[in-house]
Amino acid sequence: MTASGPCHAYESPFHGWSAAVLENDLIRLVAVPDIGGRIMAYDLGPYPFLFVDPDLAGKLFSAEENQGDGSLAAWKNYGGDKTWPAPQGWDNEQQWHGPPDPVLDTGRYTLDDLSAGSATASVQMTSPPDPRTGVQITRRFTIIRDSSRVAVDLSFTNVSDKTKCWSIWDVIQLRAERRDENGRRRYDPACTITVPINPQSRFPRGYNVMFGDENNPQWQVDEARGLFVGRYLWEIGKVGLDSTAGWIAFSQGSEGYAFVELFAVEGEGDYPDEGATVECWTVGAGQVANLDYAETDIYLMEAELLGPLLDIAPGQTINFSATWGVCRCPGLVVDVTDAGCTVQSLKAVAQGQYVRLTGKFGLFDRGESFLIWLDEDKEEVSRHSLGSVDPLAIVTLDSIVPIPAYGENLEIRIVSAADGRERRLAGASPVHA
Repeated sequence: MTASGPCHAYESPFHGWSAAVLENDLIRLVAVPDIGGRIMAYDLGPYPFLFVDPDLAGKLFSAEENQGDGSLAAWKNYGGDKTWPAPQGWDNEQQWHGPPDPVLDTGRYTLDDLSAGSATASVQMTSPPDPRTGVQITRRFTIIRDSSRVAVDLSFTNVSDKTKCWSIWDVIQLRAERRDENGRRRYDPACTITVPINPQSRFPRGYNVMFGDENNPQWQVDEARGLFVGRYLWEIGKVGLDSTAGWIAFSQGSEGYAFVELFAVEGEGDYPDEGATVECWTVGAGQVANLDYAETDIYLMEAELLGPLLDIAPGQTINFSATWGVCRCPGLVVDVTDAGCTVQSLKAVAQGQYVRLTGKFGLFDRGESFLIWLDEDKEEVSRHSLGSVDPLAIVTLDSIVPIPAYGENLEIRIVSAADGRERRLAGASPVHA
């Protein structure tokens, strides 16, 4: 495998804001410190994943203007990705009373680091200290060569003189729009969020409706696959899931792209919002507080990650990490590994001494794919190359291969050009036709 060009980091305007840019020859990541340290662009080749409110592009406001009357209608929802404290609420001081929030959500973050080597590039931003919550937020993002991955490292530092208890909550807004025949923006029903259901979920349906219609038609469960499926129908609503699988995926089915977040779940952790590890919010027809979204042309889905609730002593720092990945992907994401996304699960149908392999995937790294045969003890007995892979290319597998001696199970693995690691994409056992 031949490595491609280096990573780059530089400052450049973005929609009228001062911005910090990370890029390799696959992706571009744009950070805007002045509007809450947001990531405002994450592009794979020509495709932009993140929502940006065109009415707020390039605009900055004072702290007083950002707070307004404290209602949701005063919130400057720029879009992109941001980090908040959870739980959210207005009942007591153990809840975050936002948005709006003129410090953590829309405050002027400092640009602490913007650097690149040949193989990596990073940006780091830090919020002002917030007297209300007692925390200061630091957000660091790192890209690597030959990969669409982004390492996301978030931290809260207690800058008060009292112990605080917060969850680190990261919220990303994903474009869920299309253009109609007249060029007008409309919602795109091919946009879908999928999350594995916890088999031992505390919620009877596997998910908890936190806002909106209890019978919102967007929220479905694919029982056969054990998946929550949120299809965008421009209905307002929010759900929380106590998923333990450690991934959430967004599919842009009409254009064939996918965005994924991978993260660790602490099995014994105490999570906010009745135990939610992931949440999904959709903007659509309907009203929340004093804001009527039916009067807007905002089309987005939110993928939200939550860390466990942790006590933070004065001066102490807590951390939460995730990995983002994007790829070409021609439909609903039904599984995710470190290597990539599955759209059509790997199947191996035995035909005498041969097996027919089928499947459809999207990958996060450039590299080479291999078919690995394993014996009954899971030891490798053979491997052969299936060819090169790239995040900008959909992988459709349909081939007939011989079954080697002692071959009992098989796996597809990807050897990454980015870091040299071998990652499992999918596995199967041959079944007879």
